[in-house]
Amino acid sequence: MRIREFELYVRDLLDHPEIQRLRQAERHHFRRNRFEHSYAVAKLAWRMTKVLQGNAYVAARAGLLHDWYHDHDPHFRKWFRPDTHHFRKSVAAATAYGEHDQVIHAIRTHYWPYGRMIPRTREAWMVWMADNLIWVVDGWQSLKQVAQEALNRRPQIKA
Repeated sequence: MRIREFELYVRDLLDHPEIQRLRQAERHHFRRNRFEHSYAVAKLAWRMTKVLQGNAYVAARAGLLHDWYHDHDPHFRKWFRPDTHHFRKSVAAATAYGEHDQVIHAIRTHYWPYGRMIPRTREAWMVWMADNLIWVVDGWQSLKQVAQEALNRRPQIKA
């Protein structure tokens, strides 16, 4: 499973100016900017879907687009009005871009259970799982980095 094959599925998206704008959002999930997070989710969803013999094209595109408009709504809204969260704007943008209904469904359901619509396809579940796994990995790596920095700052005890 080569990266070139993956990027064939998303080349037009990678060149899109609004997708490139995702690079400007720093520290979306701990260590990554929004573009790096979305790219990692897309690549992982693509790989898992290929292994499970699903539609890797759908998983790759939905993974890259799932947080397309995340910066417009703050995280705290998910607790109060989950159906107004970022995935609504990402769905609208992907629909306007002409994405397939399966890609739209995977974007719409990646925020389940907050988004209230459960994923119904293999590809949607893979995007949901990839998003959560990348979030956990990033959180763990950030925690390790913070702990290591704290250990490096503590005074050395001389014997």
